[in-house]
Amino acid sequence: AMVKPGADADAVAKRMDEVLADLIANGPTQDEIDRVVTRYASQRIQGLEMANGKASVLAEGQLYSNDPDFYKKELAAYAAVTPAQVQAALKKWLSRPVYSQIVMPGEREAYAEAAAAPSGATPTPAEPIQRVARDPAPAIGRVSNVVFPAVERAALSNGVEIVYARSTTVPVTRVALEFDAGVAADRADRLGAHTLMLNVMQEGTTTRDSKALAEAQERLGASVSVGSSMDRTVANLSAVTTNLQPSLALLSDVVRNPAFAPAEIERLRATRLAGLANEQTQPAAIAGRALPPLIYGENHPYGRSFSGTGDEAVIRSLTRDDLVAEHARWIRPDNAKLFVVSDLPLAELKPQLEAAFGNWRAPSTAKGTKAFDAALPQTSARIVLIDRPQSPQSLIYGGQVLPVSGTDDLLTLTTANTVLGADFLSRINADLRETKGWSYGVRGNVSTLQHRSPYIVNAPVQANRTGESIAALIGQYERFLTADGVTAAERERTVLGDTRGLSGSYETSFQVLGALRSNALYGRPDNYQETLAGRINALTAQQMDAAARAAIKPDNFVWVVVGDASVVKPQLDALGLPVEVRAAEAPKPAQ
Repeated sequence: AMVKPGADADAVAKRMDEVLADLIANGPTQDEIDRVVTRYASQRIQGLEMANGKASVLAEGQLYSNDPDFYKKELAAYAAVTPAQVQAALKKWLSRPVYSQIVMPGEREAYAEAAAAPSGATPTPAEPIQRVARDPAPAIGRVSNVVFPAVERAALSNGVEIVYARSTTVPVTRVALEFDAGVAADRADRLGAHTLMLNVMQEGTTTRDSKALAEAQERLGASVSVGSSMDRTVANLSAVTTNLQPSLALLSDVVRNPAFAPAEIERLRATRLAGLANEQTQPAAIAGRALPPLIYGENHPYGRSFSGTGDEAVIRSLTRDDLVAEHARWIRPDNAKLFVVSDLPLAELKPQLEAAFGNWRAPSTAKGTKAFDAALPQTSARIVLIDRPQSPQSLIYGGQVLPVSGTDDLLTLTTANTVLGADFLSRINADLRETKGWSYGVRGNVSTLQHRSPYIVNAPVQANRTGESIAALIGQYERFLTADGVTAAERERTVLGDTRGLSGSYETSFQVLGALRSNALYGRPDNYQETLAGRINALTAQQMDAAARAAIKPDNFVWVVVGDASVVKPQLDALGLPVEVRAAEAPKPAQ
């Protein structure tokens, strides 16, 4: 159990023991058994979409039961389980003595290097490796082009567009009801309002509380969730198709009729504040909150933490009326689009979607808007050092706003960046991890957003190598972007890796659904996925170099370093860049 800050951990442990003792003494109900069995069967069915899911099921059956079809018997056995059988198993296995551990938060101890091994120590010789004859690896065959399902479109009677593709591998339907909102929907003075609204939205409707919602999902073998990316907010449904109509009704209830119960608002407010306090202890979260406003400016929709957790003062001040108004601005049919992947044909699916959402009408209040015309700051190379005393390593973030948007054709740029920063074999990772041994892993990525997209470097490094690591990164970028671009070997490796991985990229309905949504967000054609292999194969090293050099400008990078200033600042001063030192925000209690 994760104990709420300020709560008594011993009392929580005692209550857990009481709940378990009651379950052992009285056993589960038949409804509880039915819900668990349905959920398990649904997860099992969905797990069979991928080739490795099928292979695992068949192999496990053969290995443990000498029967590759054993999964069928296992599902039948689950369906036949009785409450008495479960209670007997509980008494047998969960009545035994247990080991209990409580981990309490505390201050970090001062960092110290581990003692070196004695110089005279003799290493234990390794056991000799037994060499065995092996057949040669099979030749790599021709990789087939991606076959993406045909995309169809329709509309509900209220105008909501449907984007549909069919997948018949398993009897599953996935629905994404998408809204043009996302983390970017928050105003600069209301950071966190959208995310808190979505959190509360999932915790009860006008006819079902949070417990009833959870039970309904289990009973149907369905999953309903609400979340957001930077550009979009989405309500997701995954359901076995036999239970699709009641599952769609459940999704509709969550989206259209949230209760915003005061008790749930306060519970989730406390959870969100605890999450904010936790972010202030995590280097990645600290850097992730600091960098966006430095490169985008505080008033830009992208100038905030991509996590969407928001501002503490805003979270504390939000009222129920605020959340209701936030819902009315963004979660509405005139701001929505339905993406669906199902084994059912669209002709059978559309009436069910119409029944769930066709009579939904937009409120009279104005729809939300996002101000992407906010001016971007002119950035130049500088360092912001966030002091985190006693940090055993430093976390380096570096970034700039690129002169391109997600709606541009970024394929050449992202392929070039695979060579430079996005891959394990990339230049920057090979240098700082493999050659110098200063980091466990370094990446530089184009973070594709609908509008002006950022380039972000992420490099956790040894504290005593922080300055040298930034110098090495700058050197790698400068060399790649001038005289030392993509080599023939790097081009071939990257092209082969990217194209040979495409065949498994759209294997599941979940992957197809994601592709439909991405194509819509970035303005791509419906056959975009089928064109990728040919377009990647046609790229030349010169084209890749040109795309990278036109977009990535290390002289504009703002560097954020989270680390121990007493150790790190002298190293940063030696780089000759302006250095600003900030104190890390102190974690605050949720209450």
